[in-house]
Amino acid sequence: MTSSAAIALPGEPLSAEDRPVLAKLLDAEGLPSGDLGEPGVRLFAYRDKGEVVAYAGLELYGADALLRSVVVPPTRRRAGLGRAVVAATLAEARELGATRAFLLTTTAKAYFERLGFAAIDRASAPAAILSTRQAAGLCPSSAPVMAKALA
Repeated sequence: MTSSAAIALPGEPLSAEDRPVLAKLLDAEGLPSGDLGEPGVRLFAYRDKGEVVAYAGLELYGADALLRSVVVPPTRRRAGLGRAVVAATLAEARELGATRAFLLTTTAKAYFERLGFAAIDRASAPAAILSTRQAAGLCPSSAPVMAKALA
């Protein structure tokens, strides 16, 4: 099992070769993959000795960031990779000027609560976040919206 300290942080931009691998993994986990190639979606691959061990995505809307497509292959879970990847991706968002992060999840609400995110009323999320393909249809309308200050 690889510890989170062994992976290359920060992540590197997703390569063309990695994109179908990420899409397949997201599909297998029941996560949306239909908008991975859209402009403005920044995707990162995290590697351990050349092997991709985690992925994360980020969209920026002024001072607001949408964290998305965070996934660790099942064989690499329980080693702290998810936590490290979320922290690295949020650090990238901070460096790019974001002061708040949002996400939608149908499967990992409790996990993200442990990482400092809190569920918010969907109507109180910024309009830019609610107008993303994630919020407007790729994720079900029942998916909780979660937020975290990045200050």
